[in-house]
Amino acid sequence: MTVDLAEIARYMRMDRSVPDGALAERVAKLRDDALKAIRPAQTWRRFPIAEGAIASGGLRLEICGTLGRHLAGCRAACLACGTIGAEFDAFQRRVSVSSGVDALIVQAIGAALIEKLMDRLEDEIRANLAEGESPVSRYSPGYGDFPLAAQRVVLALLDAPRKVGVSLTDTLLMVPSKSVSAVIGITKG
Repeated sequence: MTVDLAEIARYMRMDRSVPDGALAERVAKLRDDALKAIRPAQTWRRFPIAEGAIASGGLRLEICGTLGRHLAGCRAACLACGTIGAEFDAFQRRVSVSSGVDALIVQAIGAALIEKLMDRLEDEIRANLAEGESPVSRYSPGYGDFPLAAQRVVLALLDAPRKVGVSLTDTLLMVPSKSVSAVIGITKG
């Protein structure tokens, strides 16, 4: 897995500009070092939506508010979680100690990499859908009024701590930091 300089530049808030010269070399070197540090992992699972929720094994994720509107018409949804791994967090900490600029670049590289991983996960889900089914865009805890606390249920339903090594702190931060959880609705016809 890799990302190009234009994608990293987008996360560096460079609009449509692409790094050139010394900055391009710096970004490319940090990207190459970051790629050696990542350990991508992902998991997903399909669930029916019934009685306004996704439920299994005594766990229940309410489908209401902005999530409910996003999933309107969906009778099923996939819960998904991806991470680029704890080794990336350690790499990011090492870089941050020596250079604030490099820390910002590595932050952008990590953001681009986790988004690429989640795009691949969506492609995998799409490839496993029945004929006539389509995914809706992913919707993560923290969007709209979908509370961050819902991540606890999403990660538990996926068994994410065991399967991909993703957990939550008491303040609901994901560990490793470059991790994403999401709900992806499935529409038919």
